Amino acid sequence: MRAAPTVILANGDFPRKGGVAFATLAAARRVVACDGAALSYRRRFRRWPDVVIGDLDSFKTPARGATVVHVAEQDDNDLDKAIAYCRARGWTDLAIVGATGKREDHTIGNVFRALAAGVTMLTDFGTFHPLAGRRRFRVSVGTAISIFAPDPATRMTSTGLEWPLDGVTFRTLATATLNRASARSVTLASDRPVYVYIAHA
Repeated sequence: MRAAPTVILANGDFPRKGGVAFATLAAARRVVACDGAALSYRRRFRRWPDVVIGDLDSFKTPARGATVVHVAEQDDNDLDKAIAYCRARGWTDLAIVGATGKREDHTIGNVFRALAAGVTMLTDFGTFHPLAGRRRFRVSVGTAISIFAPDPATRMTSTGLEWPLDGVTFRTLATATLNRASARSVTLASDRPVYVYIAHA
């Protein structure tokens, strides 16, 4: 994926150096860190992120040069707050990193928060692409691909998958996981929002 101008760094496992998520973070035009993730960012890059946002329960250190935004309400988590902050400023070309690991409930919650917001999420192992409509992906043959469809009424079609999605009934979130590419071009179409996970090579 091309580098996103704005990268939101969540407070999960920090991306590993040498990976796609780390490279995306390093190339960002601006970095918006969720609360305590700002400290992890500073340790790796020897500077503060552009923005630190959240309820600041994990962040007490003055951050010279950073914009620190305290949002006390607890109805939304820090990732929700970061996405809303970015969009309020017109920063719509977003990517999320650091949103998985540490706690499984946070991981699952963050994955589906990002899907609801239509934001791409990168991990050390793959990329979650939001999809509503039709899109073609360039991949290597054999690449692992999983589809997560929260709405069981979702209808999809596909080309280039080992197990086509045409006519599949999405009874559970795991119905269309663990597929793989049978061609270097995979085209997916969905009538409802889904998350397409593509493993990194």
